[in-house]
Amino acid sequence: MSLHPRVEALVAAHAAADAVMRDLPLYNPALTIEAHGFLPLAEGMLLGVLITPWFMNLVLLPEVAEPLDPARYGAARSVALPAGERVFRYAGDAAQGAFWTASLHSPMAVFRSQPQARAEARLRLAEALTPPSSEADTVACPSRRAFFGGKATARGKG
Repeated sequence: MSLHPRVEALVAAHAAADAVMRDLPLYNPALTIEAHGFLPLAEGMLLGVLITPWFMNLVLLPEVAEPLDPARYGAARSVALPAGERVFRYAGDAAQGAFWTASLHSPMAVFRSQPQARAEARLRLAEALTPPSSEADTVACPSRRAFFGGKATARGKG
């Protein structure tokens, strides 16, 4: 499966940074740079997960490259996803252009292999794209406090 040219450029930009990052203690040598998802979202954006040996981020990537505005670097943007609002931070570089990121994992020491990181990326993307179920669909399950106190409530409500 081929990647969107913008996603290929995002991966290539991070691959170029790999040599510099390799010497840092947060670098996980068991991992490689990989992109997952990058599905079209409203407003000409692609949403996916970028795995690197030093972080895993949910990335909102413009389908058409946008010039980087250094004055906006790190600015927050709230984005409505099917699972709910998510805060993304402005990022990018001169060659790649601007994009928005939301950290999922950093550092990446918890991952022992690329397949493990890949599975987590797929799970986290699926979570972001899945609308929350309604309260009526929630199976009644007492919280720990309610269970030991004898009061049954829906999960997370006690």
